[in-house]
Amino acid sequence: MKARVMPAALAAVLSAGCVGLLVGGCGGERSQSQRRAVAQYIKQAGEIEAQLATPLAAVTQAGADFASDRSGGQATSGGRVLGNSEEYTLLRAWAAIESLRRRLAAVQAPAPAARLRTMLLELTDLEARSTREVASLVVFVPRFAAALAPLGPATQRLEVTLSQRSAYGAAAVAAAYASKATALRRFQRAVNAIRGQLEHMRPPAVSESGYRAQLAALAGMSASAGKLATALDGGAQGDVQQLLTEFDRAALSTRSRAVQKAQIASIRAYDAQSEKLAELSTQIDRERQRLADTVH
Repeated sequence: MKARVMPAALAAVLSAGCVGLLVGGCGGERSQSQRRAVAQYIKQAGEIEAQLATPLAAVTQAGADFASDRSGGQATSGGRVLGNSEEYTLLRAWAAIESLRRRLAAVQAPAPAARLRTMLLELTDLEARSTREVASLVVFVPRFAAALAPLGPATQRLEVTLSQRSAYGAAAVAAAYASKATALRRFQRAVNAIRGQLEHMRPPAVSESGYRAQLAALAGMSASAGKLATALDGGAQGDVQQLLTEFDRAALSTRSRAVQKAQIASIRAYDAQSEKLAELSTQIDRERQRLADTVH
């Protein structure tokens, strides 16, 4: 029997249909494979997130312990400087978070899960940064307070000497001026010693403005005390009242409106970071749920 020849047009139609079926089949397989890849990524990322819970809980507890210690108003507790134990705990937690972050970054995400991966890495970076910030804070705050502790007694001693006014006769007046000049120079040395300690500290961002303001205040107090001592050495030469005003202005500069506004701004920036963590966590939950719905 003679073979029948297929018309060219019909062959083209049938070929196109076969190609369409093949493409459709391959597309279905790719779609299924991609869903499996998304499900696998969600599973792997979730396992790493679960491991992050331990160091993050340690961060929360260390911060709470530190706040509780500080509420007692003490610089030491149980023979240790407050912050040492918390710093160790926080730095260990930070190292664990960084390690888990690297593991999370190494997990390959399929295209549909790219946004989830980006957000997870951003969240982990923020958690690591926040942990380092808290670690710095629990070390800085007690040491800053301890360094400033001598300032109060030194100021009180100076005020007692400067407030002495009863002196009769040229010799007694000269002796009184000399005593006040000596007290001012003693105060200046105490202030410079405090400045020396503070200058070696590295404050966290939230404490930066207050730290800088305190350094500036101490510098102003030291300079004013030196000028006053020189003036009194010469028998109250120059505008002593103006020098006293400058001294008072420097001492009160940490309470100025500008400094307070800067400190408030720093605290708000710190709070904003915490809010961003919470907001990003919510977005991640939503994205994970969206992907899970597409998988199922």
